Amino acid sequence: GPLPYATARLTKSESLQIAHQNKHEWYAKRKSRSARWETSSTQFNLYRVEICLIILGLAGSSPVRLGISFESLRQFRDDHFRELVGKTTGQVRDDLIKRLTSASQLSFAEFCTRTPSGGQYSQYDFGPANLFVSHAWDYNFLELVAAIEDFVEQNPGGGTYFLWIDIFVVNQHIPSIPDFPTWSDVFKSTLRAVGRALFVLLPWDKPIWARRSWCLFEFFVACSCRIDLDFVIPRTERDRFVQSLCANAGNTFLRVAAKIDLAKAEAKYQSDRDHINHLVRKNIKFAVLNSKVVEQVRIFFMTEAVRALRMVGLSGEQHMNVLLNVAEFQMEVGELADAENTIRAHIDESERAGDDISEARGLEMLGRILMRQGPEQYEAARQQLDRSVKIQSRILGDDDLRVAQTRNNLASVLEKLDNDEWALAMYQKCLEIYEAHEFEGKVESIANIKGNIGNILMKSEHPNTNDLERARCMFVGALVKFVQIYGRNHEKVAIARTRLARVLSMQGKCQDAFEELWKSAKIFRHNFAEDHHRVVGTFENMRMFLTNANEVYVEEDCLQPGEWRWVGSSARVSVFLLISRIWSSDRRFETGDIVALQIGDRFVVAIVTSEPQMIGGSQEYAVQVGRMMGTFGAEQLRAICGLTTLRH
Repeated sequence: GPLPYATARLTKSESLQIAHQNKHEWYAKRKSRSARWETSSTQFNLYRVEICLIILGLAGSSPVRLGISFESLRQFRDDHFRELVGKTTGQVRDDLIKRLTSASQLSFAEFCTRTPSGGQYSQYDFGPANLFVSHAWDYNFLELVAAIEDFVEQNPGGGTYFLWIDIFVVNQHIPSIPDFPTWSDVFKSTLRAVGRALFVLLPWDKPIWARRSWCLFEFFVACSCRIDLDFVIPRTERDRFVQSLCANAGNTFLRVAAKIDLAKAEAKYQSDRDHINHLVRKNIKFAVLNSKVVEQVRIFFMTEAVRALRMVGLSGEQHMNVLLNVAEFQMEVGELADAENTIRAHIDESERAGDDISEARGLEMLGRILMRQGPEQYEAARQQLDRSVKIQSRILGDDDLRVAQTRNNLASVLEKLDNDEWALAMYQKCLEIYEAHEFEGKVESIANIKGNIGNILMKSEHPNTNDLERARCMFVGALVKFVQIYGRNHEKVAIARTRLARVLSMQGKCQDAFEELWKSAKIFRHNFAEDHHRVVGTFENMRMFLTNANEVYVEEDCLQPGEWRWVGSSARVSVFLLISRIWSSDRRFETGDIVALQIGDRFVVAIVTSEPQMIGGSQEYAVQVGRMMGTFGAEQLRAICGLTTLRH
């Protein structure tokens, strides 16, 4: 039968390990076909064993470790071309792969290898996979094959490519994965053995790949295994990309990439998405994975953009636009010296052509590049940006959106040079223009400018009340915009809350400030590991804040068993009724104080929201505690409160 055959085709160590661990349940449950669907009274049941075998061996040919040869992939396309036209990879899987393998209920790889010699499908060649192909099932299948063809042509290598493409090597008759942790471990070992991954991006400016949970999982595993990563786009998409560079729209991808949020990726089955998201949050956090994706994809497109520079037949204007976009790509990936050389070539060409607007755009880019090179280049950056503003204002007018963009960069470098008065005036002018053009996608620019204005208003050692209130309004406005763009759990939202907490504390609104800090801390912990500088820094701010406020009470015998009880909750806060024995000589709780309530082995940090009220006699008081900040273990509470010891 298929099961012993599968066992035989596993490696010897795998077969022995599985047989040794599960031999008792194995033989007992194999006696009855119906019995294998019953839930085992032990931790391991046969159904799980068979699933593991399907994943590891897939009934005999170990197709998870197999790959279809590149030549066979092209032959498959040619043999079934009429059926493939206009179909997505998912449709090819449903309409062709599953139909061909419906009788055998095998993977396509196994189906082909079992076909007798001379049969139509025996000619397809399979071997140990050496290139994993990550793609979305929504891709047009013929475009996917074309992208792989382009990659193989550009990277001929020293031998045949055997491609791990899921629809060919995984059994498509298994509806879902019932044991994701086991499956993910097997998949990781498989990908590590393959050793190289190719990620196909379609379309180039809004890749579906970045919005699919399974593609995210594959990238995550590839990064974890530290295997070689490659990206590719088919020739048709490369042509579109080059056209966008020539038309000065190449930075479209940079804007899209900045908003990539893999936490919002989708999957066909919600359970798959939940498993993948849990795995990422547990091991790397989404913010880190987002940055890795953006970094790798930017490097790929920078390489493609540099290749476009070598193309012949570009007009003077097209070549200048490509230079400008290549410089921006180089700047974004940190190759500042190359970016400076590229943009200076653009400026020289613009001057020779007498194109003042193109020259001004080049000067602006040069100013941004110099600003990134460090403080020693700030003055040089200011000079280039000032020249750009003057040229554009003369031609386009003071209220033009492009002038405002350059003026915003100039204000940024002025702020770095501590010329706050001039920078503030520049930011205010930019804000007026951007708010008038908000419908044109300037929401994030408005949020950034408001944050910058707030920072300048708070720079003074003794800011006045009006400046603090203006700063608070700016930070609130920035926070609203960031939430509008990214949702409530994004890193930029957390940074905006931290800024808001700072101005609130300077205004004496300590309770509100602590709430914002705590919300910020939760967002950072959602996105980063516990030892990330954002998380550590925010908790240090909370610790200093509470220590300075001297409003933390963790006192011996302050809370006795049975002296607190749950009284209910509202939509916004959790409420406790605390009855504490407070002697007249002891410090009493007051409204706004922050207390730590011990419940089991956890501590609930909360704010006192009512004055103590005497109950019964002079020795007992009831204190209502609301606005719960969260629960902490002893170590976390020590870190926040700066305590060396923690008593009851």
